[in-house]
Amino acid sequence: MTVTNAELSDLIRFVDDIGMYATDRPINDTENHEGSCIHRTDFCDMTCYNMKLYKMYKAMADRDDRCETIWQKLSTFSAVEVKQWINKRRKPTQRIRHMTRGEAFKNLADVYRVRAMCLDNPDVLWWVPTRAWRNVNLRLAIEGLLMPLPNCAINASFDPSNTDEEWEWMQNAGWNIMFFGDDDRTTAPNGQRMFKCPKTHKGLKGHCMDCKAGCFAQKTINRTTVVHLSEH
Repeated sequence: MTVTNAELSDLIRFVDDIGMYATDRPINDTENHEGSCIHRTDFCDMTCYNMKLYKMYKAMADRDDRCETIWQKLSTFSAVEVKQWINKRRKPTQRIRHMTRGEAFKNLADVYRVRAMCLDNPDVLWWVPTRAWRNVNLRLAIEGLLMPLPNCAINASFDPSNTDEEWEWMQNAGWNIMFFGDDDRTTAPNGQRMFKCPKTHKGLKGHCMDCKAGCFAQKTINRTTVVHLSEH
């Protein structure tokens, strides 16, 4: 299926708050689509501010519904169309985020979609916070197909409901972690000090486009990064 420039401009919007282009998907079920946040925790259900925004702004949910239709049209063969769209942008496109709303990796097809975009756009760093690690098959696919790519920054999304055992699993597997939900917590269970996100702790609007630490840190042997996001 062909994805038009108009559709890509609907799917990939510029987000001033983080200073980069980003995609979105429906969080919960709609009339036309199943929601993408199928790997969420109970903590997500209790604290999701986007669900509150959905109730306030119906147009937001309607747009995310359109985004899902467009996202499903993307395939390993149409990712080159994303490259053509990127080349026409006037604003910086060195980094693009999946997703600001919703989950990037609902299923295995999504892993291949993101992989195709990474391979066809090697000059773009694709940033993907995700809870799909909670599904063992998706975790293994992400580790094998995406984490070796130099232009794919994968972050496992964690919250206070995650167990010490889950922390140990993911850090031992080499995942960078993005933690949200407890401003008083400063270390991981293994004692590693968390990196305070400058954008959320210092209010540096647009800082994500230029940040070289935290979510975008290069992993080293036996050392992963744990990013601490401040509460909203």
